[in-house]
Amino acid sequence: MAKRELQEINAGSMADIAFLLLIFFLVTTTMDKDTAFIRSIPKKVIVKDPVPVEERNILSIKANNQNQLMVRGEIFSDPNKISEFILKFYRTNERDNDPTNNFPMYSTATMSMIDAQLDKFDQQIEDAEKIGASNEMIEFFESSLKEWEKKKASLKLLGGDELREINGQAHVRIEVQQATEYSIFAKIQTEAEEALYELRNDRSMQLWGIPYSVLKRKVAQEKDKALDEKAKLDLLEILYPTKIVEVTPKK
Repeated sequence: MAKRELQEINAGSMADIAFLLLIFFLVTTTMDKDTAFIRSIPKKVIVKDPVPVEERNILSIKANNQNQLMVRGEIFSDPNKISEFILKFYRTNERDNDPTNNFPMYSTATMSMIDAQLDKFDQQIEDAEKIGASNEMIEFFESSLKEWEKKKASLKLLGGDELREINGQAHVRIEVQQATEYSIFAKIQTEAEEALYELRNDRSMQLWGIPYSVLKRKVAQEKDKALDEKAKLDLLEILYPTKIVEVTPKK
């Protein structure tokens, strides 16, 4: 009896089917997106005698291992209102300083004061170079000079007689414990970002009628060509600086 020959399986279309299935899964599958925040990490500075910071200049936000929030020593039940408190922290004394409240005071810089600071740092750079000072010291003076040059350009752009700035020590202090859920930490960061965005956007609309996001996008896209927009961003960042301190998590 003759053996029957088995028919070969036609696998020519298997590759096409596998490819279609791969496309299907790529289109229909959702992936969780990690929440993260990009920060410029400052250089480590050793301070022998740290300057004490006034209580009014600290907006402390804490989260314990039970994910409970505390803002300035008081239990904070609604994390969605953290941004409102940060706005209050920046705005309370923005127009007129009131020493009776517990919020940061503002200082004013006139054009003559700014020019005096520019002259001072110019001279310090020159003197440091003459005596062969360390590169770190010269870089510090040059960095300070650039900051005052930025303030001068900002005051010209702003118009008026003075530039009001929040106290240099004022900052938002975030302190969480190691057992705190990352989502709580991310929520605090998000609220801080929202508050800063609102502050800068409101002033941008007030001064130029342009949303803050439009300025940022144009600078990111055109870079060196968007000089006017870059100057406006510099002004907004001087008026409402990002001052967020993250304390090492505790156990």
